[in-house]
Amino acid sequence: MNILKQQQKTLGELLISSGIINKEQLEIALNEQKNTEEPLGKILVRMGFATEEDIINVLKGMLVVIFEINNESFGIEIIFAREIIKYKKIVRLPTIPEHIKGMISIRDNVIPIISLNQIIYKKEDVITDDTRIIIIENKDDAAGILVDRVIAVKNFHANDFEDLRKSSISAEKKYIAGIIKDKDRIITLIKPEFLFSGKIHG
Repeated sequence: MNILKQQQKTLGELLISSGIINKEQLEIALNEQKNTEEPLGKILVRMGFATEEDIINVLKGMLVVIFEINNESFGIEIIFAREIIKYKKIVRLPTIPEHIKGMISIRDNVIPIISLNQIIYKKEDVITDDTRIIIIENKDDAAGILVDRVIAVKNFHANDFEDLRKSSISAEKKYIAGIIKDKDRIITLIKPEFLFSGKIHG
């Protein structure tokens, strides 16, 4: 999805303006990205130009993929989003939890697809032309999350974000990292590490 590629440039500019990398290092990483198709942040870390903490601190509460599930707005930090693809046929496997819809293959990689609709609302997904799969990464793991539609990738300031990780709300709804106030709407920020934790009961 072109919108994600545009945001990679923004990540580079943010890191340069923060003094973490220079223009030459960014160009080297972007050239490497053309060959590997890896997320820019991962390449910068692998090459030793930046640390994961550097990138998280630069992006924290700033670049978010906003999407919709069951007419509610949700988001995930761009650093965890590898790509956004159109819905494709999911191969259902026996004896897997309801919230795991099955598997898809992307460039010879088999990736599980998770239904946030099932986890949060206990509802079946309705597939439309707007349905998308967001491929997310956490360390060496990858998974796809099924969403009703992707709204935008948007910059937010730190004061737009309310961290709920230690609140009673987050303790009850473990998938919530916090909320973002975006004019007249509230966006629930998803905690990606929860999706990889093995503690989901959909």
